[in-house]
Amino acid sequence: MKCVVNTFLLYFLWVKRKAQAICVKAIILLKEEREGRKLSKYFVAQESGLSPQMIGYVEAGDRNPTLETVLRMAEAMNVNFEDIIKRARREVSKTTK
Repeated sequence: MKCVVNTFLLYFLWVKRKAQAICVKAIILLKEEREGRKLSKYFVAQESGLSPQMIGYVEAGDRNPTLETVLRMAEAMNVNFEDIIKRARREVSKTTK
């Protein structure tokens, strides 16, 4: 029984770490999209209803944003967040194999 519990715990920690890596990569990709489109943090803030400081905190990794916050940022930039997540999953999968 102890072996099963330990195996489950290790698997759970691995899945959690991979999910966190996907979230971090998605934020990095979203920031790259903003910069590639030459959009300012101020513009994204105005369009999303978030503060420029929050945009900066999220992009710097200083805040753990809610899904709503990230979706508002993506919508403000006219970015399909579903595509961002797919790209993030692919890139994380490459590095975790």
